[in-house]
Amino acid sequence: MSRRRLVPPPERATWADLYRIGLGVLMLALGIAILVRTLSAGIFTPASVLIALAFIGFGLYRLYVGIVRYRLYRATKGKK
Repeated sequence: MSRRRLVPPPERATWADLYRIGLGVLMLALGIAILVRTLSAGIFTPASVLIALAFIGFGLYRLYVGIVRYRLYRATKGKK
């Protein structure tokens, strides 16, 4: 079994980091919109609720990863 290593902090903020944060916000908004529209229309299908929750969960995950990477970048930037 291989050991899991920590990823070193980023040396600079990249477009990929901004893309990750932006996509996370969009996915979160889309998931909430799908969930609200599904529940307000009275169409309660397990697939629609599952898709909405998947969008919300994955959006939150991408936001978390983007924010953590940005915080690591800011922490290492102050040390140099």
